[in-house]
Amino acid sequence: MGYILKRVQEILSYQFCISEDNIQPEAELIRDLGCDSYYTLQIMATFEIMFDIEIEYEDVPDILTVQDVISYI
Repeated sequence: MGYILKRVQEILSYQFCISEDNIQPEAELIRDLGCDSYYTLQIMATFEIMFDIEIEYEDVPDILTVQDVISYI
């Protein structure tokens, strides 16, 4: 999980201009990181590319925290 957490932190840090140290697994994408529906789709697409996965559209509403992202990946 360490590698995945680090990569997710890097992606979110770049996207939201937040220090990686402030992006913890329990951080909520909307409340803590300021993610909105546009950014949610954008970062999910980035995760798909970076991790060579496919995130099902119907699963996106269930991905609420950084830990949810890590678990999905």
